[in-house]
Amino acid sequence: MFAVLVITFIGSRLLPGDPVALWVGDHPTQDQINNAREELGLNYNIFIQFIEYSKKLIMGDMGISFRTHQPVREELIRRFSATFELVTMSIILSIMIGFPLGLFSASNKGKTSDKIIKGFSYLNLSFPIFWLGMMLQVLFFGKLGWFPLQGRSSTGEFENGLIILNSILSGELANLIDSLWHIALPSLTMALGILGIITRTTRSAMIDTINEPYFNTFLSFGLSKNKTVYLTGYKNTLTSVVTVIGLSYGLLLGGTFLVESIFDWPGIGNYGVLSILTNDHPAVIGVTLLYAGCFIIINFLIDVAYVFIDPRIRK
Repeated sequence: MFAVLVITFIGSRLLPGDPVALWVGDHPTQDQINNAREELGLNYNIFIQFIEYSKKLIMGDMGISFRTHQPVREELIRRFSATFELVTMSIILSIMIGFPLGLFSASNKGKTSDKIIKGFSYLNLSFPIFWLGMMLQVLFFGKLGWFPLQGRSSTGEFENGLIILNSILSGELANLIDSLWHIALPSLTMALGILGIITRTTRSAMIDTINEPYFNTFLSFGLSKNKTVYLTGYKNTLTSVVTVIGLSYGLLLGGTFLVESIFDWPGIGNYGVLSILTNDHPAVIGVTLLYAGCFIIINFLIDVAYVFIDPRIRK
């Protein structure tokens, strides 16, 4: 986290443009510019700026956004639920599709179905996520009219909280359907971005399992290959798959910058893109630190999960 902070802080200061222009608005006087630079601490060298920012950061203060004039911490809290909901839905979709495909492909190794799934997995990895999102918009919104183009709800208003979870808990079926309708295309876009990785990893791990002696023992007892996979074989793939899911979570966090911009999703990724384009230093650093922290926490939880997935690790 410290390395991320240092690199992001220095990198944001090297971006072209003067952030003071965001703070003072159009046609400022020289006195207003000087006062703004003094107020924002930009008159000091970069080392002093870093020390002062770090002191505030330790106290939970991420500074004030130059663009919105709002505390960065509050902006991130307000937008976090939208990004969390999108990434979580994407992970769930990719697991629901990729894991069974990988098991099925391994169980039918060398057959036509296996070759089709392998080809799809390799092809999936070559799709740029921004292109994929726009193609889905053209198809499902422009041609078929099945899903909305952008936004998180039909009202078009900025909504806080986990809309899907809140709708389920409150029993509001109309809001649940509307939120699922809006999240379908962006979550599918992001899920397709990592689907090939999960499918290939599952297939590879399952093939290794099939070659184990215990697997052949089950087959000699008269069990079919598919039933052996269903009863016990898939469990030995979970360690590898869970590892890839953790790494894929980081890929999805990076993907939110593009996907949220394409679908006008009111999350942290969209906020981060606008902050980068306007050279909003505090917001850029805040978004980067939050994403890095989430990635570290997810990978820590996955390391802990190994103990429960594979009891042999406890020994």
